[in-house]
Amino acid sequence: MNKKNLLWMAIVSFITLAINTLIAGNAWAHHGAVSAAYGPGTPVETSSPLTLPKGKWLLYEKYQYVPYKQFKRFEPENVERFTFYNTLIGYGITDYFTPYVVLPYAIKEQNDLGTSDGFGDVEFLLQFSFKYGDRDGIKDWYLFNADDAVSKHYTRSDLKCSILMGLTIPNGTTTNKDNNDETFDLGMQPGFGAPTFSITGVVSKMVLPKLTLGADTVFRTFTQTNEGKAANEWRVNAAAVYELYEKKGAALSRFDIIGEANFMHLTKDLDEDRIEDDATGGDILYLTPGVRVTFADQLSIGAVIQIPTLKDLNIEDEQQGSEGLEKYRLSTSISYSF
Repeated sequence: MNKKNLLWMAIVSFITLAINTLIAGNAWAHHGAVSAAYGPGTPVETSSPLTLPKGKWLLYEKYQYVPYKQFKRFEPENVERFTFYNTLIGYGITDYFTPYVVLPYAIKEQNDLGTSDGFGDVEFLLQFSFKYGDRDGIKDWYLFNADDAVSKHYTRSDLKCSILMGLTIPNGTTTNKDNNDETFDLGMQPGFGAPTFSITGVVSKMVLPKLTLGADTVFRTFTQTNEGKAANEWRVNAAAVYELYEKKGAALSRFDIIGEANFMHLTKDLDEDRIEDDATGGDILYLTPGVRVTFADQLSIGAVIQIPTLKDLNIEDEQQGSEGLEKYRLSTSISYSF
């Protein structure tokens, strides 16, 4: 198959994805999301469409700290906090195609019941990138080349797009026990006990000389386990990144301020008999300010705080320890490309 056919397949898939996400369904919560956030003009929670240049590596570490609101009616079993560590490794096969592997670790703490920690399910991501913009004086759809992948200045006003496809392997811990020697429920386990599949569409464009806008939409589906079915998840993220400073090759090569809006649609989980759990799911909107600092064009550090601003949970009084009832979500990331 030639590059032209691959490109049109990507465009059709991207449009199909945008339509499908409008009808996306159920959700399973309590895991740290990882975006392929790399390169100039990149936020933290919202993905970047930039693939790695051919032959380049990316090492990426994301930390997320999530303390939950405590309620007397749930004592002594309030979920206290979740902490996620996600290590991502990527390699540029071509300028427009990058595979990644994500290695997660989670720590989940619940009042008197204790702590559940361990490795989560390994995830494999495939990213395929293309753009609509000028090349050799002709405006058209193109697969990324080396200049696009490193975001040369003349490419930044192009409309850049990518598709990410993900698959997790159910190798994570699912048998941790609490202080009463009873097995934690699946939402408190580091792993999920079944494969998940995801597809993500990403777009970004520099709309002003120092302002880049980006967005992604993520659909994730889980498969059935003996304990039930973790349902589907739909996220929509939008971000604005403003460049306060840039000097190529300098020790401090770039400083950005970030503003994101992160929407999450979660519906009801299913038990082992495929009956819905009414006390799960809902809609949450987070507003997310942050910064990103880049050193020597290679090392990048980002930090944001997600504030649950609007929420509509299905039975809020029974959903302590779920998305929307956090005090906040603090996320930091560090990446190094070479």
